[in-house]
Amino acid sequence: MSVLTISGTIPEKMNDNRRQFIKKGALLIAATPLIGISGCSKDKEIKKCTTADDILGPYYRESAPFRADLNVNNQPGTQLTLGGTVFGIDCETPLNEAVVDVWHADDTGDYDNSSNNYAFRGKINTDPNGRYEFSTIFPGQYLLGGGSNYRPGHIHFKITASNHKDLVTQLYFTGDPFIPSDPWASQEDAAERIITLTLDGNGNKTGVFNIRLTPS
Repeated sequence: MSVLTISGTIPEKMNDNRRQFIKKGALLIAATPLIGISGCSKDKEIKKCTTADDILGPYYRESAPFRADLNVNNQPGTQLTLGGTVFGIDCETPLNEAVVDVWHADDTGDYDNSSNNYAFRGKINTDPNGRYEFSTIFPGQYLLGGGSNYRPGHIHFKITASNHKDLVTQLYFTGDPFIPSDPWASQEDAAERIITLTLDGNGNKTGVFNIRLTPS
């Protein structure tokens, strides 16, 4: 068997091409981890600024009507006006036409689970500035699962918007004595969803709850 041997000097032009190829390859390899790190950092920032989720609970009804006034039966209780802004993608851009679906118990802690009035249930579309607002009464507390622990007063939210993940969460209120013993309100990521309400001269309460969604 014969062996073919090639000898000689590689032309200078070929050496230049080879050096350029190696240089470009090294730059590409060096840049690849940076892209991954940048994307990971951005994901962490988005996750940090988005609103934490919470349990759906057993009392959700899908067919609640679109309306801003939830106390359709004029039931007794402390008047509450609650509003805020829904943000998306970068946690700064307001979302127009996001659907904010809310439901909560009445003043005594009971839910309307069957009537056609859908008391204390309703959906709201955000305006071009991402704003929503509804009027209702302050939700009452109730025993958890028939036991001895009360759930703190809370309002359920389900928010949907194009190009974003659906968010199911709950809102709680500063000073509620049952928050520390509640399995959900006492969690660390619920702290941002415990808001302070302001009172007017008539004893009516007002609160602001801004919501930040995660991109899909």
